[in-house]
Amino acid sequence: MNCGIALYREGYFDKMGISVLGTPVEVILATEDRELFSEKLAEINEKIAPSISARSVAEATEAANKIGYPVIIRAGFALGGLGSGFANNDKELAELVGIAFASSEMVLMKVLTHIHIY
Repeated sequence: MNCGIALYREGYFDKMGISVLGTPVEVILATEDRELFSEKLAEINEKIAPSISARSVAEATEAANKIGYPVIIRAGFALGGLGSGFANNDKELAELVGIAFASSEMVLMKVLTHIHIY
C-alpha cells in the first residue's frame, strides 16, 4: 500500500494511464492518515476520543504527557497494525512509536480513559 500511495502522490498512475480498482486512493489516504480521519469523523459529528497526532518520538512523548497515560497508539499507513498498541509510560511509548516510525510517518494517540467499547 505504501508503494502504491507513493506512486499515486508522484503522479505516476496518471502519467501512465493507470486506474486504481476498488477503493479510491483518496479514500485510503483519508482513512490511513489518522489525523485526517479524525477530522472527517468530526465533520459528520461522529463522537470520537480526543486524540493527538505526532511525527516524532519527542512529539509523541509530549502529546502523551499532555493527554495522560495510558494511551493507545495507531500508526498511519501501516497495514496489520504495525507499531500500534498501548503504552502506560514514556518508556513503553518510545519503544512502540520507534517501531511505528520505522514504517509510518505519523502516529495518532488517544487516551484510553475516553475509549468506550460497545
